[in-house]
Amino acid sequence: MHLINPRDVVPESIMPGYPWLEENELDGSDIQAKMETLRKLGSPYTDAEIEAAPAALEGKTEMDAMIAYLQGLGVHVKLRR
Repeated sequence: MHLINPRDVVPESIMPGYPWLEENELDGSDIQAKMETLRKLGSPYTDAEIEAAPAALEGKTEMDAMIAYLQGLGVHVKLRR
């Protein structure tokens, strides 16, 4: 809901809404090539994950992808003290 209309959740928010993200379906036609490139740059994708990626994106929207991205922020960051 927050990404569709942030003021419904936080009335004083100045964040814009992104309602079109839930209307646009993902195109998984080139996801395997992108994952292969990211693996060369250090992302730990396995062959099985790359093979399963197009099927995993079927029926998903840009909103689903944005939420997955936001949930992953900071998860892979190592803390230094």
